[in-house]
Amino acid sequence: MKNNFTKYKNRFLQLSLFVILMCSLLIKGYTQPYTEYEVKAAYIFNFTKFVKWPDSSFDSKTSPFILGIYDTDPFGVIINNTIKNRTVNGRKWIIKHFSKPEDITKCHLLFIPEVNKSELIKILNQTKNKPILTIGDNIEDFCVSGGILNFSQQYSKHRFEINNDVAIQSNLLISSKLLILAKIISSNEIKF
Repeated sequence: MKNNFTKYKNRFLQLSLFVILMCSLLIKGYTQPYTEYEVKAAYIFNFTKFVKWPDSSFDSKTSPFILGIYDTDPFGVIINNTIKNRTVNGRKWIIKHFSKPEDITKCHLLFIPEVNKSELIKILNQTKNKPILTIGDNIEDFCVSGGILNFSQQYSKHRFEINNDVAIQSNLLISSKLLILAKIISSNEIKF
């Protein structure tokens, strides 16, 4: 009986997150199909509702969320259109672009498109133990290598994977409502 309750509770949580995501996507309208990066932009916006950053990562209670985009920006104007004039917990948005790992400065989320393995390691070393939600764009072994959240291939069972161990080390608290929707990856997997 308890198993059935847990099963229905999990389904309800998944459905709730899906409804939130779809409501965000409705900005565009009903008849047009969404591109891959329109969907990813909506996910990124909604991730901020399910992740808690330490107060010390913001200058004040109204400081904006800073979204960093590394190297090539695959979004174009999409990310701007998704987050413009929108807030999460009273915080607006700022977008910063970084072209080298050593240039990465203060940001709350860092979107990393395709990069080679050695550059990825440099980026993850730069962000290690900092309250930065690193988001990979379907990068192989991203979470095992020390990234926090990685978009999966389009038709995979889970739309993204999460390494909650790295999130905790970075002082980020990811809601169970988000974790239940992800494939959970552990840093310990690399040891096998």
